[in-house]
Amino acid sequence: MSIFVIKAGGRSAESSESIAALAVEIGDLVQKGHHIVFVHGGGAAVSAIQKQYELEPRFIDGKRLTSAREMDLVDMGLSGLMNTHLVRIFQTAGLKPVGLSGADGSLFLSTDATGADGNENRTGSVSKVNPTLIHLLLEHEYFPVICSVSTDSCGRGMNINADEAALALAVALNAESLIFISDIPGILIEGTVVPSMNEQFIEDSIGNGEIQGGMIPKVRSSLEAIRQGVHNIQISNYENQGDLSKIIARIKGTCITLEDK
Repeated sequence: MSIFVIKAGGRSAESSESIAALAVEIGDLVQKGHHIVFVHGGGAAVSAIQKQYELEPRFIDGKRLTSAREMDLVDMGLSGLMNTHLVRIFQTAGLKPVGLSGADGSLFLSTDATGADGNENRTGSVSKVNPTLIHLLLEHEYFPVICSVSTDSCGRGMNINADEAALALAVALNAESLIFISDIPGILIEGTVVPSMNEQFIEDSIGNGEIQGGMIPKVRSSLEAIRQGVHNIQISNYENQGDLSKIIARIKGTCITLEDK
């Protein structure tokens, strides 16, 4: 059976209404025999908790710096609040959600991603994926809901980027599709969503400056995931029930593929 990895972020992941609508569509896919894995972060929730503890969120090159003390708050926000909240919504839609972190079942092993703050930095990068537990859950028709925290080789908690976690997991699962749901309708060039991109189109668009900034590493890491076995990667927002079906049918958002454009 085909595996779809869905990573939700931004306003869609924070909206109970959007998640409830998405849950209905995920349920339909499960009924049709597809396996679905859901990955989420929760940067806004973590920042809110940090401020409650009078800790100002810190970033380097867009990556959140996480101290040992802040890692406890990341676990609280992602594993405790966000993950449980999502599991409850999915459960009401008739799914069989299992809330997990990247530490469970040794799913993700991580290393320091920033080199900052010496040994106390807990911002990690995925170095290894063990998908055994995920396969086991899917075989028994459970719906894994995974938050982006993990463990390093010393057993310390690590905060990892949810996009990176989803990419690494999709490769390990040989997923049919990885779907990024965010606040943008797709990859925009001159204000217009590009429906499909292959490697040549992406490199040409980077070369002429149409793709720039933080989107460059995103599309290049997506291409690398496709080279390693993910069939396609789709990027879109989620506004109304039915949007997931449109994304999968490639009539909404941007599809990154190795196929000729």
